Formats: sequence, C-alpha cells, structure tokens
Amino acid sequence: MALEEIDRPPSANEVLIKVSAASVNPVDAKMREGKYPVVTEKNLPYVLGRDVSGQIAAAGDNVSTFLIGDDVFAFLSPEHGGYEEFVLARVDEVAAKPKSLDQVGAAAVPLAGITAWQGLFDHGGLRPANGSSSTAALAVLAISPFSSPKQSAPGSQPPYPQPTRSSLATSGPIR
Repeated sequence: MALEEIDRPPSANEVLIKVSAASVNPVDAKMREGKYPVVTEKNLPYVLGRDVSGQIAAAGDNVSTFLIGDDVFAFLSPEHGGYEEFVLARVDEVAAKPKSLDQVGAAAVPLAGITAWQGLFDHGGLRPANGSSSTAALAVLAISPFSSPKQSAPGSQPPYPQPTRSSLATSGPIR
C-alpha cells in the first residue's frame, strides 16, 4: 500500500468530490485480487471502490448541474476508485444526495441500487402499470439516478422505464 498526493483538477465534464463515505462491495475483493475483467493483475496496484458520497470540491468548466459544497453520491467508473480523500467523477456518474439519507447511507446506494434495478427490470420483467402510484415506484425513484449502467445511443430510449417525480404521481402500481 502506498500513500500518495496527486493533483488532479477536474476536466471540463468532471467534478472533484471530497469523499465523506465509500461503500465496500464484493466486487472490490475480486478487483483487489486482479480477478475482475476490468482490473487484471497488470492494472495493479489499483484504487478500489465504486460507490461514494460527499461534497463537490471543484467542477469542470462545462459542469452546471452542481455547485461547490453540494452533497452528492456517485457510482464511479472503473478508472476512478473511491477509497480516496478526493475523487474525480464524470458529471453523469453523480446525483444529488437525497436529504433523507446521511452520507454513509448514500454511499451504500449506487451499486446495490443498480443491482436491485437490474433484478427487477432486466431480469424480473417489472414494468409500471396504469393506475395509482405505489411504494415500489418511490423505491425505484431512489435508485433511478443510477438506473442505466449501459450506455444508450444519443436520442435512444433506455431499455427500462425511467421514473420521474411527476410521472410517479400519475403512474400506476409497478407489476
């Protein structure tokens, strides 16, 4: 293990997050051993951690969605590990931290949320139905900022429903 000081200002579409909390996931053990396809032995040493929460410390020139000091949480791409004091993240990997979650709770959401989303929608065939809103729809809203780990082509529709606050008020139960 090495402790290093690295100066990494955010690029135009990145933010620098002062990490308050980071979660530990089973995939981190695989990465640490170099047994994960994205991180092999030739990539070691490697900073682990994909889920973080914290505050925006700096923002790139093209970032207009966050201000310095905003509380956020993020599901980081493999090139940026989260077990650091400060971490760079693409702005599309970051969402405002829900006020109902503390920093530790927010850091636990991203990968677990994506896993739940994939289980419900990709593999479970869950789809919103017409009618009144439901508790399940509100749970989906909590993970929706991280709902699409797959990259969609510009202008294309994601493969699963993307709930919004306004659509949940009129959407039906999720089946």
